[in-house]
Amino acid sequence: MAEILLFHHAHGLTDGLCSLADRLRADGHTVHTPDCYAGKTFRSLDDGIAHAERIGHDAVLEVAGRSARLHPSADVVIGFSMGTVQAQYLAQHLKRIRGCVLMGGVAPPEMLGRTWRPHVPLQVHVADPDDWCLPDELHALERAVPHAEVHRYRNKRHMFPDPGLRDYDADAADLFEERLDDWLARLDAGRAGPVPAAM
Repeated sequence: MAEILLFHHAHGLTDGLCSLADRLRADGHTVHTPDCYAGKTFRSLDDGIAHAERIGHDAVLEVAGRSARLHPSADVVIGFSMGTVQAQYLAQHLKRIRGCVLMGGVAPPEMLGRTWRPHVPLQVHVADPDDWCLPDELHALERAVPHAEVHRYRNKRHMFPDPGLRDYDADAADLFEERLDDWLARLDAGRAGPVPAAM
């Protein structure tokens, strides 16, 4: 089973993300949920983004690094929107990370200071279209990581998996969790390669 660092989106570590972490724990995984906001959450995305900007990009990445040091056996990273930068950074820089899931955000690997490690499986989930995850960014990542498993959710909103947000879509959220659970099982079995994906 995986030991996961799960990084929250700009709304903060919401009840919805905590519930997801609990469901993953019930499946046998160990899940840590670093909190960049020290307990604060925001219903408004604009307020959450403003708070993240006050904290600063470097501080957000430092939370990722500190979490990795605090949990030295964590080997899988999952990031939501703002948290995808933290997850992707660790996946590219820490040799022990054996799998990465990005939901609602990606970056060209060179923007994070290193190329993608080619043996590390990557699963990406993104609303289609999504103003917070632009096609050019996703295409750049797909070119850099040709084995990435990319799931596009047509006509859904940015943070559709989180039931506490207005973006929530129950059917798409269920499908996201099914795909995540399947990927984690395949990762443990050593076969987390890409599969046909569409919605």
